[in-house]
Amino acid sequence: MELPIKAFCLNGYDEKIELTITEVFDFPDRTCYEGGYDTKGILDIDIGCYKVYCTVFYFATGVLFRFLEGLEVCYKTLNGKAEYKHYLEHCLEFTLEMTHSGHACITGRFCENPALDNELIFEMETDQTCIKPVIDDIKNIMSLFGGYAGTKKK
Repeated sequence: MELPIKAFCLNGYDEKIELTITEVFDFPDRTCYEGGYDTKGILDIDIGCYKVYCTVFYFATGVLFRFLEGLEVCYKTLNGKAEYKHYLEHCLEFTLEMTHSGHACITGRFCENPALDNELIFEMETDQTCIKPVIDDIKNIMSLFGGYAGTKKK
């Protein structure tokens, strides 16, 4: 498997939240408590004049899979919420909520170091057309890493 791999890019109107996988730990031998595998990646948030470019961002593929479940419902029904949220770590959290006529609002927060009081609280708008590419990106990650249970050695 060749890295880096795009985990997803959620576009808004001239805004984005993008996550790229640069390293996968213990693949395929051991999965993590979040489901899937622990990874390290690059987080790129670009919303208005606010920007985050974090080259050492740890997350689990299981978080992506839970986010995907909510996204699929939002995309199909134009209703509901999808949350990107870790069980224990709270460096990045955001919620996509469908509002009306295929439009969605994303609200969230990023904190590079929870021991410090610095955080970016953000909001951006998007629509149904921007959700489908995220679903496809995360499904690609699932096909590579085998979902919550991981993939077995061949």
